[in-house]
Amino acid sequence: MKSSASSTNAERALDIMLLLGEVGPEGFSLAEIADRLGSAKPAVHRTLAAMVRKGFAEPTERYGHYRLGTAVPMLARSQERLEPQVQKFRPGMTEFARQTGFNVYLLVQSGIDAICAEMISRSTRHQFAMGLGARVPMGVGAGSLALMSLLPDSAVSQILEANAARYEAHPSVRPVDRGLILTQVLDAKRRGYAINQGFFFFGEGGVGLPRAATGMYEVNMAFSFNAPLEMMNDAWIESQVSLLRDCLK
Repeated sequence: MKSSASSTNAERALDIMLLLGEVGPEGFSLAEIADRLGSAKPAVHRTLAAMVRKGFAEPTERYGHYRLGTAVPMLARSQERLEPQVQKFRPGMTEFARQTGFNVYLLVQSGIDAICAEMISRSTRHQFAMGLGARVPMGVGAGSLALMSLLPDSAVSQILEANAARYEAHPSVRPVDRGLILTQVLDAKRRGYAINQGFFFFGEGGVGLPRAATGMYEVNMAFSFNAPLEMMNDAWIESQVSLLRDCLK
């Protein structure tokens, strides 16, 4: 596949998407992509960076390699990559929602955003509800913090840099910036789960439990729920995380 020198950024992005569709989860390196497209590496890198930000491409475990991102199957409504995992955990999410009355969310990473891939609600209590397919910047809310806790430090740094202005612009009840998000990510790595102590909704916080991919065709996931801040002491949070883990087994 060759691309002329006059290719637009949009055409280059489409060419890259088609090329990445020809390879498996191992992906292609930047050099391989540039060579196959007949384009300069700097131009390809700029396009890839934009695609990663929007979730149409994502870095692989191999340094400098890229594959298709989760936005592609989500847009296509096929979700072949996600649906088996969603089906696996849906009963456990439903049981946790039944026992607690909290809405439960399943989030996956899509570039520098987190996407709600499933939501279970079994409560009549008024509470924040994130709709299916809703996006938030990675780092906003307990679920996306839990996703970030699964990433290597280099990937966390890239996300923090890309989302720095978005954090400060995002509606919140307390000031939020990249330094605060980093502190929360490091805390989540230490605890094994993420906590949002009411930064985005008055009187309501959240807890996010990460679940790392266990196979080549799986993706990292996080399960989260919101709760009134007055309930969220350490002992209560530990008990709810334990219950959620048990429900998801």
